[in-house]
Amino acid sequence: MIPETCRRAARPLLLLLLLLPFACTRQKVETRPTIPLVREILAEKTGPRAELLRGREPRPVSDITIIGSEYNCDLLAERLSNRDVQDNVDASYKSDGLPDFAGETFACIGDAGSYATFLATSGADELRRRTVQRVLAALDTAVHISPYDLQGLSSKLSSKFIVLADPFLAEYGGFDVDTLLASTGCQIPVIRPVEQMIDQAFAKSTRGDLSVAILCDPQYEATGIYEKIFARKAAARGLKGASCIVSGVSRRDSVLHTFLRDYLAAGNTKPLDAILVDDLSVEMDSLKTELAEVVSVMNESSMTLGRVIPRGFFFLSAFEEVADCCHSFLREHNLFTHNIAKPQVMVFRPVRKPESEDDAIILIPGSYVQN
Repeated sequence: MIPETCRRAARPLLLLLLLLPFACTRQKVETRPTIPLVREILAEKTGPRAELLRGREPRPVSDITIIGSEYNCDLLAERLSNRDVQDNVDASYKSDGLPDFAGETFACIGDAGSYATFLATSGADELRRRTVQRVLAALDTAVHISPYDLQGLSSKLSSKFIVLADPFLAEYGGFDVDTLLASTGCQIPVIRPVEQMIDQAFAKSTRGDLSVAILCDPQYEATGIYEKIFARKAAARGLKGASCIVSGVSRRDSVLHTFLRDYLAAGNTKPLDAILVDDLSVEMDSLKTELAEVVSVMNESSMTLGRVIPRGFFFLSAFEEVADCCHSFLREHNLFTHNIAKPQVMVFRPVRKPESEDDAIILIPGSYVQN
């Protein structure tokens, strides 16, 4: 078994290697048509959108932008702001009493409602369009003080790192965002946490029949979105035997025991190579403590629940993938602000632009209240 210290030391390098495809040499590979909005922008030679994108590079004095539902944005920004697992001098994995993202600003672009519902009512093309619109807003500096502010009387910073914090945005709009940014030479990285986590799972295992469980917020359990992403990723690697099962986390204690009991009760007997967690309310340390109890021969559970936990089993967390990926990218490219200050969180809501004929959006402060 690899010592924990060695595994931790190797992790930043692996993350940087995984990050390279979109952070350094984003590929312009067209595997399917992009949406009309992207084609329209790419046809522009001049104008605000062309200037916003063309050749843009991340700068230290810019925001880390999180795009998703209001709930996911708020919780992810809070977790990232409070994260203190790395030394701020040498990036080693040890707490130093200073937030890992000290001096940074997390800008949240949060939508109300469910993207699964939006997909069902408005269709895939509209969800793709919605994703691109929000990435453009993240790169822009304009902020409107109300839904009726035509000029944009306030402002924010642009983005140096963007997180698509919802699997629906990533799966349906990620291709269009990548196409737009790659084709304009925009170097701002856009991370898709669930894909990053699944890629990491495949990288950690050489098994062609990798079997994983994905624990998620209950609202996503029956949508099929995780199975869709996993199947696409497995197919891209030619792994026909890889499989995943998705389970919503309905309670906050005994999460692993509850899941494994339900897994066996449903008639599943195949050992799980990994459990991937995309629920910000789940504490990974608690899962690891439960795992030690499940596999211990001192406990009866090792004869029942432990049967589906093989040697080499591992956990992965979408939150940890985002945090490590962002931290490694900013450090590698010297993009931290280096300000010794508590991380700040700013919240914006996308709304329809007044008098717009093409359903363009603007950002207003999350604190805005209708008079």
